[in-house]
Amino acid sequence: MNIEFYNYGTKAKIIVTCWLWEFRRYNRVVDAALFVAPEVRHQSGGGLLMKTVITGKTVPMLRAFKVAKQEAAQ
Repeated sequence: MNIEFYNYGTKAKIIVTCWLWEFRRYNRVVDAALFVAPEVRHQSGGGLLMKTVITGKTVPMLRAFKVAKQEAAQ
């Protein structure tokens, strides 16, 4: 599982990618990030390699990134 954070000043982006066999952990990570920062937008896609892009303002995105990293480590 790969979680990347990109900061563009007032806007930020988190990209979560993983393989199909990590589906449950992937869903848990993305759901936790979206639950902590409900004002962000997301796009999901992929088949064998799944990818979710979460975009929004920087402060909620930092909070979502922190929670996503913690959830992925469990």
